[in-house]
Amino acid sequence: MNARINLATADEAVVNLLATTLDLPNFIAATLASRGIDTPEKAEAFLHPVLETDWQDPYLIDGMDAAVDRIAQAIRNEEHILVYGDFDLDGVSATTLMTRGLRACGARVTPFIPLRFEEGYGLSDASIERVATYDPNLVVTVDNGIAAQREVQILLDRGIDVVITDHHEPADLVPVGVPVVDPKCSDNPSAILAGAGVALKVMQAVGSRFGKPNLWRDLIDLATLGTVADLMPMREQNRALVSEGLRMINENPRPCIAALLGESGFADKPVTSSNLSFTLVPRLNAAGRMGNAQLALDLLLSDDFADSARLASELEDTNTRRRTIEAELAEVASAQAEQVFKGQRALVVAGEGWHEGVKGIVASRLANRYGVPTLLFTIEGDEAHGSGRSVGQVNLFQAVSNCQDILVRFGGHHAAVGVTLKADKIPEFTERLCEYMDKLPPEDFIPRIEVDASVDLSELTLANVEKLDLLAPFGQENSSPHFLAHGVMMAGGRAVGADKNHLSCTLTDGIHSLNCIMFHCSDTAALLNCGCALDAVFELQIDTWKGRRSVKAVVSSLKPVSPCAALEACLEDTDKDFVTGLVAAGMTERDMRDASEWESPESDRVMWESRAQSDPAAFRQDLIQAFLGEGSLHASQQQALDLLDEGHSVFTVMGTGRGKSLIFYIHAAELALAEHKTSLFVYPLRALVADQAFHLERTLGSFGLTVEMLTGATQESDRARIMRDLAQGAIDIVLTTPEYLDFHASELAQACSIDFVVIDEAHHVGTSKAGFRPSYTRLGNALHRLGTPQVLALTATADDAITEDIRTAFGLDDLVFDNTERSNLVVVDQRNSKKRERYLASLVARGEKTLIYVNSRMESVALVRRLRKQEPHIASLIGFYNAGLSRSERARVETLFREGGLQILVATSAFGEGVDIPGVRHVVLYHLPFSEVEFNQMSGRAGRDGAEAQIHLLFSKADVDLNTALLHEIAPDHDEMAQIYRGLRAIQQSVPQSFFELDADDVARRATRLFGTTVTPEQVNNGVAVFEELGLLETKTEDDKQASSASSAVKRFVYVVDYKGKVELSDSVQYREGLDEFDSFMTFKDWVLGSSADQLQDRIRHPLLPYSTDGEGR
Repeated sequence: MNARINLATADEAVVNLLATTLDLPNFIAATLASRGIDTPEKAEAFLHPVLETDWQDPYLIDGMDAAVDRIAQAIRNEEHILVYGDFDLDGVSATTLMTRGLRACGARVTPFIPLRFEEGYGLSDASIERVATYDPNLVVTVDNGIAAQREVQILLDRGIDVVITDHHEPADLVPVGVPVVDPKCSDNPSAILAGAGVALKVMQAVGSRFGKPNLWRDLIDLATLGTVADLMPMREQNRALVSEGLRMINENPRPCIAALLGESGFADKPVTSSNLSFTLVPRLNAAGRMGNAQLALDLLLSDDFADSARLASELEDTNTRRRTIEAELAEVASAQAEQVFKGQRALVVAGEGWHEGVKGIVASRLANRYGVPTLLFTIEGDEAHGSGRSVGQVNLFQAVSNCQDILVRFGGHHAAVGVTLKADKIPEFTERLCEYMDKLPPEDFIPRIEVDASVDLSELTLANVEKLDLLAPFGQENSSPHFLAHGVMMAGGRAVGADKNHLSCTLTDGIHSLNCIMFHCSDTAALLNCGCALDAVFELQIDTWKGRRSVKAVVSSLKPVSPCAALEACLEDTDKDFVTGLVAAGMTERDMRDASEWESPESDRVMWESRAQSDPAAFRQDLIQAFLGEGSLHASQQQALDLLDEGHSVFTVMGTGRGKSLIFYIHAAELALAEHKTSLFVYPLRALVADQAFHLERTLGSFGLTVEMLTGATQESDRARIMRDLAQGAIDIVLTTPEYLDFHASELAQACSIDFVVIDEAHHVGTSKAGFRPSYTRLGNALHRLGTPQVLALTATADDAITEDIRTAFGLDDLVFDNTERSNLVVVDQRNSKKRERYLASLVARGEKTLIYVNSRMESVALVRRLRKQEPHIASLIGFYNAGLSRSERARVETLFREGGLQILVATSAFGEGVDIPGVRHVVLYHLPFSEVEFNQMSGRAGRDGAEAQIHLLFSKADVDLNTALLHEIAPDHDEMAQIYRGLRAIQQSVPQSFFELDADDVARRATRLFGTTVTPEQVNNGVAVFEELGLLETKTEDDKQASSASSAVKRFVYVVDYKGKVELSDSVQYREGLDEFDSFMTFKDWVLGSSADQLQDRIRHPLLPYSTDGEGR
């Protein structure tokens, strides 16, 4: 069904309060909150209706005293009372309970239901003639009479008294001179009652007059039938009434109801307000639809089971005839509709002799089929009587009102109307109706499904769904809740039913599953072949089969997630084109857009300088408030600041997300404003420099501080300007990279005095000894050239060896260690799951900021392509990141991910070092990492804003083979290396004493063919590097002048030396590193696959500290 989904909103705090206080599942608490039930007290009252407290005093309704006085007088005087009802179930049930109640009080009563076709609704001239034949002294109307002023006067003129009880809206024709009981005549809480509910109020008052104060309670089940059938608001009094009535029907049904339940096949099943609508209600209404409701009345008045069974069987036959007539009319009307419908926005069909009692049902069917408001007329003589049904949000009553000048009469509401007009006016009416509809916006015609809450499939346990019964009974203003499961995948889908027009399937998020049925599904074939994530809207029920109870969903809407137009409009076209281009090409070269400039916020620097100098404690508090709002420094931050204030250089180890940066933000700002000193912040990546510069300019700029950045990307003109400003003391903080500082430390020292230097991600000093980021090894020398400034080195990862390297490099004696647990990180253990792809698809469909780690560049691209296909609604927000991208591309992807232009990022381990992205709600380890360091750093990307975040472990034992293969690419085993060497020797022998051009593919094919074991080109390249290090061959390169810009511009040549000695592969540093990495992986994989989820979570939540410290600095 093509429908608009309107998802209700609810205050999360209210939802949590209700769920916790009342022990409710989150989706039920959200349903309550979205319906305005926002306190535990309101919820208790709603969930546990009590008739004694919820049912209002009948005498609060105007006119009740006079009505009861007249009825009591008639009973005492043994007058003949005629209860005048209506032919729908509300009228029939009201007539029944009033008749039963009055007889219990000793009254002489005749129940009366007008004939639908001969006498029509309510009091009429024709029905009055038949009423007179009973010679009543008093007529008591139920469910009608409020607009029968003329007809009541006729009865009065005939000497027949009248009491009106009704629940319809009063107009200008309210009877006068008689008691009138209609709660809608005033502002009354009983205005929500059905006609049967009003009749029950009257009987409550009458029973009390005759010493039967609880008589009305015996009639509640009958009032329940009318209340449900007339679609009354299921709240307050009605909720309490129907709850009690259903209890009576389920526990001890009266014979008439038990017999009808047996006919409907529900004798042994619990009755609810929902299933009443397709069991008892249509059968009891069938008699009235067929023209005479007497059969339904006789049944409800019967207390003998045998008699009731006979009447129920006759009523079932009547309902069968009704369905037959309905089907026949539907066929005839559908044939006419196919001829006249040409895409117009309203459908009108008409025919002579069409049955009055079912035309509304058929009109509804046609409206649903064609998606436009539909009116169906039956023509009798020169008049046509029509029934109409609307679609979507179209107000059909207003549309018909626009044609009232050609109508005899009309009535109804926005969704359904009744119309009478001259038959020859049907063409004009149709034309004007269509003209009106053409002016409406297209979205008005689309059905809308009100969804109460989003739900995770994990919540839908049997115990949780059973609690939905607390929300019952359902009806108007308390409909059966609809829930939305977003981004789920479909499994096991198939078309079912005689016409294969129903869809049976299972919805899954990769862990949890939900059995579903969607009736009258028009898109079955498309859904079965979709292959993408789905948004499912459904109601929930408990299914029982062979004694086994399970949760089942009845689906209202099942649609592939589609691109969000609003989202697309919010994204820059250049950004979308950039990401789409990367995904399409795999990896392409693109230039980074020019970074936009920002303006410094205005501030009074002189004022801030004065405050920093005169009241440093107050100024520090100002800084803290600027960064943390109402927050405060934690103990480790304060300890580090105290040491810095005393002039010490400090090494700080603090977990990711614990606010390391705030320490040097505050200290640098105080140095700048109180002592006019300049600070230098060293970050490992230019993207991080740009991000931090923007953040500092925005925050510290309000205090008058000037922030600049110097990196390799800084233009020469900007460098010259910055150097001039530094020399003039116009810059307070400079952000740079280690490479820039390595090259330009002397230049900076000449420009100004750098008093405070921050080395962020300082653990690189330790890892640089292995050749990674060699500029870090020279930072100590660079700082010496700056004049040995005060130093703050920070990291979240420092074992004993790295700590000693850092302390030695920068001469740091003061240490601050923080061992605070990052309890906001939660491990979701899905290791070895067979539904990894479905789980990931459902997770990504949420659209929350998610970082997915894979093990290779090719897989990062391949997985992104799959996800963009599966999740088209957020495809523009899904990108990838790996070391194969250019620097500008990587920086741009980081910026998009940081700023929300990308929400889902599939990355290799290249994404992580120094990239601080707040708000990552999910980190997914899709493949098995290669080491514990990778595992910790990847996991640590999550939840840096302190909010709850999840680390999803999706890797499996099967990944061990993948990783092993990748590691073998770097360090082939002894036999593979021998194959490569022999292959190279064989080529060399064909060109003695000459270099030959290296073709790694050819060498790999030769080695594989000659020796059987598969050798890859990457292994050949790594092997050549190892052999060169060992002196077994020489290499040289030449520019390939004929190469295109898209291919390699360098040729590599090899000469295999005629070496007769013996060498050990382990004598090669590169080969030794590969072997060590492989050994490290084998140790790590045993640990990570063998540890429990709790053990892994504990490792992730704590920083890596040296010296087995408990967190105390020294």
